[in-house]
Amino acid sequence: MANTHYLFWVMFGALTLLFIVIATFVGMSRTAKHGFFTLVVLMAILVAGALYISP
Repeated sequence: MANTHYLFWVMFGALTLLFIVIATFVGMSRTAKHGFFTLVVLMAILVAGALYISP
């Protein structure tokens, strides 16, 4: 059986990279301020979700 703790951190890292890419595209299409704000909001949601599901 897979180590769920390891899989959790792999998914956390993958989502972090995805959020950086999304924020980069938002920053390129609008302004850098919008891109940074997007990254902060997405990371806050990710951390809140991680704290919610972790024991």
